[in-house]
Formats: sequence, structure tokens, C-alpha cells
Amino acid sequence: MTLQPDNEIAALFDPNFDEPEPAIVPPGALPPSWAAAMAANRAAATPTAPAPVPAQELAWSQAPEGSIAAPAPVVVPSPAPDAERGPTGRGKRRGKRDGRRRDPDAEVTRQVTAAKKRADRERKAVRLGLVGVEGNVTRTRRQSTAWFVQPPGPWNMRPVGKQRRYIQNEGLVVANLAESGVTGLHRRLVRTPWPVRQWAQAHDAWADPIPDVPGSLSWADYLRGQQHAMLWGNPTQKGRYWGVELPPRSVLAQGLDTVGQWLLPVVDWPLLGKFAQLWRKWARDAFLNEQKAIADHLSTIERHLSGQGVNAKPATPGQMDYLLLRSATLGLPLDADGVISGAGDWEESDVATLEDLTNLELTPGDGYTTVRGQVGGRDYTGYAIVLTVGRMAPLPIPEKMLPWQVIGDPSGEPLEWSERISLKTKGQTLRSLRRLTSKIEAQFDHYTVEHDQSPPQELAEQHALAQRVISDIDEDHSGLSVRTEGWYRVLVVGSSPEEAKEKVALLQEVYAPRIRLEQEHGQYQLLREFVPGEPLANIAHCRRMNVEALSAGMAAVGDRIGDRTGVVVGQTASIAPRPAVWDLFAAHEKKHKSGLTPIVAVPGSGKTFLAGLLVYQAVRAGAYGVVLDPSGPLKKLAQLPEFRGIAEVQALTGRTSRPGSLNPYRVIVDPRREDPEYDPMSPDYADDTDPVAAAQSQYEADLRAAEAERISVAVSVLKMMLTPSRLEHQWTETVLQTAANMVGGQRNHNLGEVLTAIATIGKGKDETNVDLISCARSIHQDLAMMSQLAEARVLFPEEGTIGDGETVDRNVRLTVLTMPGLQLPPTGTDPAQWTPQQRMAGPLMHMAAWMANRLIYELPRYERKVLFLDENKYLEQTGAGRTLNLRIARDSRKYKVRALVCSQLPDDYLGVDGTDDKSALTYEVIIGDLGGNAHAIEGALKLLNLPLGEGYESLLAGLGGGGEDTLDEDTDTEHLDQARRFIVKMADDIELIRSDWTHYVHLAHVFDALDSRATRAAIGGAP
Repeated sequence: MTLQPDNEIAALFDPNFDEPEPAIVPPGALPPSWAAAMAANRAAATPTAPAPVPAQELAWSQAPEGSIAAPAPVVVPSPAPDAERGPTGRGKRRGKRDGRRRDPDAEVTRQVTAAKKRADRERKAVRLGLVGVEGNVTRTRRQSTAWFVQPPGPWNMRPVGKQRRYIQNEGLVVANLAESGVTGLHRRLVRTPWPVRQWAQAHDAWADPIPDVPGSLSWADYLRGQQHAMLWGNPTQKGRYWGVELPPRSVLAQGLDTVGQWLLPVVDWPLLGKFAQLWRKWARDAFLNEQKAIADHLSTIERHLSGQGVNAKPATPGQMDYLLLRSATLGLPLDADGVISGAGDWEESDVATLEDLTNLELTPGDGYTTVRGQVGGRDYTGYAIVLTVGRMAPLPIPEKMLPWQVIGDPSGEPLEWSERISLKTKGQTLRSLRRLTSKIEAQFDHYTVEHDQSPPQELAEQHALAQRVISDIDEDHSGLSVRTEGWYRVLVVGSSPEEAKEKVALLQEVYAPRIRLEQEHGQYQLLREFVPGEPLANIAHCRRMNVEALSAGMAAVGDRIGDRTGVVVGQTASIAPRPAVWDLFAAHEKKHKSGLTPIVAVPGSGKTFLAGLLVYQAVRAGAYGVVLDPSGPLKKLAQLPEFRGIAEVQALTGRTSRPGSLNPYRVIVDPRREDPEYDPMSPDYADDTDPVAAAQSQYEADLRAAEAERISVAVSVLKMMLTPSRLEHQWTETVLQTAANMVGGQRNHNLGEVLTAIATIGKGKDETNVDLISCARSIHQDLAMMSQLAEARVLFPEEGTIGDGETVDRNVRLTVLTMPGLQLPPTGTDPAQWTPQQRMAGPLMHMAAWMANRLIYELPRYERKVLFLDENKYLEQTGAGRTLNLRIARDSRKYKVRALVCSQLPDDYLGVDGTDDKSALTYEVIIGDLGGNAHAIEGALKLLNLPLGEGYESLLAGLGGGGEDTLDEDTDTEHLDQARRFIVKMADDIELIRSDWTHYVHLAHVFDALDSRATRAAIGGAP
């Protein structure tokens, strides 16, 4: 049977989930402790011969056929022939009596009656008040409640003004409900497992995985390992329900439901049962008629809740099922089985099943409720403690605090909330406050007039506060002065009483000193209060506040980043930890945005490791990868077993480099006539009178642009080889530009021809300018010397050749460009002090980036590609390099390229002099540790599109590892949290991410390949 999406628990609060379910319910949503226990049980059981598994069978398809077996048929033995006759010879008549007594229907009726009496006796004190569910409306005998679901909202890394607007928008929704006649709300925050299995299914559909290599990590094992690693953090997602109390039910409807309840035991009786069924149908019709009578009221409620600020929709049948089932099993692990009925409507007999899901026990004085029940076919026991929000100090939200209902989320505990709120209109609030003022004034007169005593100072303060509130309400026209009375409960669960109490103490400490969390008596009743339809447990600790302070709880907000499809970046670290997943090509395929992704951080901050891991995951999923790694440690990626035969390492320097492989005239390719932009049928030429001529004209223009670009790049490369004093000469630019123009921009040239042209100018045959001739001779001497260096052989091909002209091999999925022996100039050293080898590093890095660009853009446009460029600072030093960065930013969308460009400063993307600002083209940005540099932090905020002075500076200054770095072994705390932290921007979502790979043990060989630490163990020596 194919399960519907609405029936999948993990999909209930995922608006992007629309994938069909497999025929077999797979594993993948169980926390590891559950999975380990189930595996241990299976190992202890009698082993059976496993069925043959196909080579490409995926992780979620390797599940048993179901853990619940069909009951065995009951065999009733036939009586012996002599048994039918009694000892007195009256066996026939006795047999008739016995036959009547053993009638199956009568026996079932008797058992049902006995079970009903037993249930009435045992559940007399715990029977639920709920009598049924119709659509998204639950009903008790006296009250109906319409339920709506609010999707998770954003909060982190938003400007304070926008966060305050979030609070006010939700407050206005509550105020509008009050003005529409709503008197009460029951809001529930529930948790569901993060959809790990759905990620694996979606990721498999999204990817075009490379073929498995025998002896290496297979695609199925890779997906299985990713799922297990994600589950170790027990990630959850939120679902927030708004229960809006409808007008009280009529006396007639209450009477019909009450009598229908009395008649429930006789529903199956022959004659009276028909009357009972008719009566219950009458009761249900009365309820439906009530709903029709308030249809306009329901429409108004739905309109308010669907507006900006809440964006809630009526709960679906699956969401209603989960609300009831979860509320009835609080204290047990999250139900991760993935299957619920989804039938929607609940009769009273269905509601009775909720009472059987758990066994609740309360020992007076213990302060907790013991909950026992089954999840996934296994028995569990939980210890639940309900805390109530007590006294609250003024809360500086959002300026200095998280929303008050989110403060406990960073603990990682799956906290659930129940809020019972009574709404007061403006008139009700004013009348109440004036009565309170009159009481205070009467007490004041009692002291001063009747007893001639000075009244307590508290009376004056209370009177002033009441007058101030009255003034605020009178002068308010926004609706935010609507007042509320509410009781706010939060549930804490432990696997033992001690653990539950420790969690309570930790949570109380987290909320202190501004908010007190009270552990009240009556824990059993407080736990039942979470179930829809149950009465308020007590009236203690009633919190009175306006709708703005109420909405400052913002229980639905959480970490929102990425999607549920792509590669793993890490886990969120702002509010609640959960996997951060990134579809590398969503910007190209869905949003039509640039694929440029700056990765900005100081050396040693983990940016190369993160980029390498992203490249590995992308290539595994079928993308082409090109990596420019000058220092060379990433070449080990190409040597991984799973990339055998589809990866290569090209050395651009050293003994194995190919002469002329970085010749600018060969690296920069001509446009291809068959590209889509030169198709006369393209919409771009629809308005041209002659589309064919227009397309041809565009092609020829781009061809001339490529020739001009080769000339520009050749000049830039030669300039980088010269000393600063030579570059300052007024005729240097003229000599180089003239020589390059003499050679031309066609692909059949090389830099050696430019040197020959410079020598020709220096001979002065066609030139009379003595200074120009002298400058040309000096330049030629310097460049001729540089061209003889061993590092220059890739720029200057052998005489009579034009260098490497190979086309891209489409069978190679990963290409790593390395530059062994490259001597990078020391940071901060005067360029005048650089050696010739150090001066050669600039042009080599420059042309290597162009080479990587060529390997990407020669592939078909429809193919997914990942480009990783390290040391971007060398590209930004020249105009041609900035042109390449701009091309990557603008053309990556058309060529489906995810370009990960590493740099140490944001200025490389912002433009040092205000030009070449590419911040508007950066749809995704990754910012790591900036070393606390104020200038770098200011530039990072501009890249992230965040304002200055909002407090983000301190967050960026504290990036990096979680511990404090010091060389003192006694005080070093860096080891406490070695996971690197990054601020990641994807579209408008910005979150703090921990790059934590602790549980990804199946990728240990990849981590070893990406380890660039300069230790003996890291480079293959003895540990």
C-alpha cells in the first residue's frame, strides 16, 4: 500500500515535502539508541537466511517486511461425540442450552459489556473530555476548538527592526482574533523527528550518482552512513498548533452528546441499538449544524490566522491525528514510525484509544509523572515534569534576548509547550482596570480617612501603574494594547527521575533570572492539560500581558537554512541543532541566481576542509568538479577509491608539468557557434528582422571579445613578472600593450611571440621615441630572464609550439590542479624584495584560475559543475583577474556552476576602491573566523547584507572553534569544541553553522585526505 504524504509524520510540517512513500516503511527516523536496541534484539533472535540484496539496493529499501506479525488463527477443538450427551441422557436439550450460551455474537457482546464496565471503573478519573473530531475541529460536550498549523518562521541574523515587526505582526493577529469575538486560545508546540529518511530519498532522486567501485564506499552505504550520522544528534522540527475556541455549544447539543454517551454501551443491541445509533447521528448532525451556523465566524478566524505574522492553515487530517497521538503519549520518545491513520474524523470510540496509548502513574511527593507505553513495538518508560512560567521581569526582546519561549531550545531538548490563553477586548480590559483602580483608591481612603495613617508605598505604585496602562490603552489605535491572561506550561522528559530533575534544574538556570519556571504540584493534571479538550489544571501563576509581550515568545521560530535535498554542510548552532543541507544548484535551477559563493576566513579556520567536503559530496552525486589547490593537499581527493578511474591530478608546475599548458592564448577559449545564445530561434532575436544575421553578428562580436581578452590577459601576466620599479615607468604599459597588439588575439599565438615583438620595438626600426625604445629593451631583458625560470615553462611553450590544446575529457569527473614547489610571496613583504620565483607565483596563480575556468566552461551547459578556487587574493590584484571573478559571478548561472572561491578578506569581492563590487551577485556566502579584524568584519557584514551596529560584530568576532585558543597547556580549552563555526547565508536565510563531522565515521577516509595540518601524521609520517 502506498502511503499518502499527509500520513508521514516527518512531512506534516514540511511544506516542501511532496514525494510518494515506498511500499515498505523503511528505517531511518529512529534515534540511534532505539536502532541499536532493535539491532541487538534482532541479533539475539534466531538468525534466518537473508534474502539476496541487489547490488544497488538503497538504504531505505533494506527494511524488514514489518515488525508486527499477523495473529495466528485460533483453533477451536471439536467436542468428542460422547461429550454431547449428559450423564442423565438429556444431552440433546442440554446441547441446545449450551449452544445458545456459546453463541459467538452473544459472547462478543458479553465481553464488550464487561470491558466497558471495567474501563468505566478504571478510567473514571482519567477519561478524556474529547468526544470527537470533525475536520480540524475538536469538540467536547461544552466547547469546540478549531485547529490551525503555523509553519516555522525565521529569526536568527535578522535586523532588530525586522524581528520586532515579526512580534508585532503576530500580536496583531491575536488582537484581531479578540476583536472578532474569540475569547480563548489553546496553543500547542509539538516536535517531530527531522525527516532524515525523506532527505535520503530526495537526495537519491536529486543526484545522478557515479558508478560504484568494488571495494570502496558504495552509494547505498554512503546514504545509510549520512542518515545514521544525522540521527545521532536526535534532530527535531517544530509544529505549532493554534487552537481557537469557538462559541460555546448550545444546551441542546450538549444534551444530545451526553445522552449519546450514555447510549454508547447499547449501540450494538438489536432494538435499542438502532435507537442509540439514531440518537448519536442526531448529536453529530447537531454539531455539524452548529458549525454551519458559525461558518462566517470560522472564515474570519481563518482569514486572520492566514495573514502576515502567523501564516497558519487549517490542520490537515494527518496533522490532527499527530496532535492527538502526540499529546496522549507525552513522556515517551517521539513516534517515529512514520505511519498514522490520517482518516481525519474521530468518533468517541476512537478517542477512547488515546487513553490506552500510555499508562500514567503518579506517586505523591515525587514531583513527576511516570509514563509507560510502546513505541515501535518496544516498551518505554519516561519521567515527565511540567514546568509553569512564573513571574517575569521586563524582557528586552529582541534587542538583547531570544524570544522567551525559545530560550531553552539551544539545550537540544525537544521541549513542548501548552498555552491556555484568555483574550480580553479593549472594553473588558478598561472595565477591569477601572474596577482595580477603584479598589486601590478605596484602600487608600481606608488608610488616610478612616485611620489617619500613611498608606503603603505599594498602593501608590500600583495605582500609578494601573493609570499608566489605562492611558496606554485609551491612546492606542494599533490593537497591540489588547490584554491577555494565560497559563504557559513546558514539558521536560527524562529517562530516569534523576535525569528529568537535572534537566529541570538546567532549564530553570537558563531562564533565570528574568523568568521563573515553577514546578507545581498536581503534575498528573498538568500533563493532561496538554491534550486538546482537557480543562485547565489550576489557576496559579496566571500571567497577564498585552499581545505584544505574549507574541514575544515566538515559539514557532527556529533555525531556517538550506533545504531538504542537497549535500550536508554541518548542523545549525543558533537555536536548535539540526542538519544544515544545501542544494548546490537550487540557485541556478530554481531561483536563476549566480552560483558564486565566497568563503572568507583566515588561514587555519577550516574553509579548505569545508570546501573540499562539499566538492566530494557533489562529485559523488554526479557533478563535475574542478579544484585549484596551489598547496596540493587536496590532490588526495582524486586518489580516493570511489573516484578510481574518473579523477586526475594535473601539476601546473614542477617536473611533470606540460610546457605551455598555461599559455593565455590557449587557456582562453573561443565561443562555440552551437551555444544556445547563438541560436536564431532564441527569444533574444524574436524582435530582429533577420534573426539569423543577428545571431551571427552576436557570435562574431563575442569572438572579437575573446581575442581582446587574450591580449588583456597576456599583458597582465607579463606585468606581474616585472619589478615595481619597472612597472612605475611611464612607457611600460605602452610597450606591453603595443607588443601584444602586434601579435594579435588569435588562439594560435603564445607569450614568446610577445617577447619577440618587445625585442622588435627595442631595436627602434620603426620607432623614433628614445625613451620608449630604452624601456622596451629593459623590459625584454627582465622578461627574457623570467622566461628561463623552471616555473615559467608552463607559460612559455617550446619554440614552434602553442602549448597544450587538449579538450576536456568528459569521463573525468574530478580534476585537481596543483602547483608543487610554488613559492608564494610572504604576507606583508614589500614586492620590491620578492625573488624572481616569488614574482612568478602571481602569473602562475592567475593563469591557473583561468585554466580551471576553462575546464568548467568547456563542459555542456546542462551538466552540474563545482569549481573550487583557493587563494583568490592573487586574482584580485589585476584587472584581468577581477574580470575572471566577475565572469564567474555572472556566467555561473548560465553554465550551472557552483563556484566556491576562498579568500582571506571580504575586500576581494567588495572591491578595494569601490569598483568591481560583487556583493549583489553573491546569493550564498560562507564566513568563517576573521581573526577579530574590525575591517574584515565590516566587509563580511556587507557581504551578508546585514546592517552595522546591530550586534552582529561580536558574533563574527567569536567565530572559529568553540574553545579558547592558547599555548598554555593548563588553560587551553580549544579541545572542548574543535568543530569550526561559520555564518552561512543562503538566499535571505542566515544562520550559524557548526561544521561538526564527529558521527560521519563512514567518511573517515575522506577526512584523512582533507587533513592539511603540517604534522608528521598528517603528511603520512609516524604519528
